[in-house]
Amino acid sequence: MSQQQQQTINPVRVSVAVGLDQKRCFAVFTDEMMSWWPAGHHIGETPLKEIIIEPFVGGRWYARHEGGEETDTGVVTAWDPPHGFTVTWQIGADWAYHADLVTHVDVTFTPTDDGRTVVELVHRDLEAYGPDAADMQKTFEGPDAWGGMLQIYKDVAEAAG
Repeated sequence: MSQQQQQTINPVRVSVAVGLDQKRCFAVFTDEMMSWWPAGHHIGETPLKEIIIEPFVGGRWYARHEGGEETDTGVVTAWDPPHGFTVTWQIGADWAYHADLVTHVDVTFTPTDDGRTVVELVHRDLEAYGPDAADMQKTFEGPDAWGGMLQIYKDVAEAAG
């Protein structure tokens, strides 16, 4: 597909208002990801043991599994606690890590006047999937993807306080 024929794929954009302050929302999202990330959403051979986002630009986003293996998801490209961060998502349509596939996930934490925080997640650069881009956009917009995960995050974060 030539550059002229390549269609633009809109980013997947989801948000949720969480009844916690900005700093706590950021911490639950980044430091306590295992508390809300769906257990079946991983690319390892064995169940998840830990999900790590190293808290600096250039840091890894990866998982450790019960079998001892590590699987990469991407790298941190922006880190601005408690306002937000950006990581790459380098998981292909085959649900495997690809070093040469780069899409971005931006997560922002915006305080509201009533003490809540709006958490917005934008998954962009989906054109990198090439012919699979439209299908991947639909997948990421599905109920078991980013929107559903943000709802789980909200429920867990508010219960943990």
